[in-house]
Amino acid sequence: MKLLRWILLPLIAVLAMALAVANRSYVTFGFDPFDVETPAFAIEIPLFLIVLVSMLLGILMGGIGAWAQARRKAARKKGAAPAAGLPALRAAESD
Repeated sequence: MKLLRWILLPLIAVLAMALAVANRSYVTFGFDPFDVETPAFAIEIPLFLIVLVSMLLGILMGGIGAWAQARRKAARKKGAAPAAGLPALRAAESD
């Protein structure tokens, strides 16, 4: 699995950089889904920034999710109850 990660991650990074170089033109990035022609708030931004920022946010959210899952597993392994959540409440009610 780690070998696959070491092969795929550099490939994805190279593809992202190639995409960034190929898409340097400016696009209108609008936040109004109801009015496409004249959105209430829109900015002119290079397309590669949208792609790279989206990828960065995805990596950060995935890392936070993996960190939280590892933390829950470590707490379960120690025998400690999770910090909060419905399973902890159900366990407390059944006692």
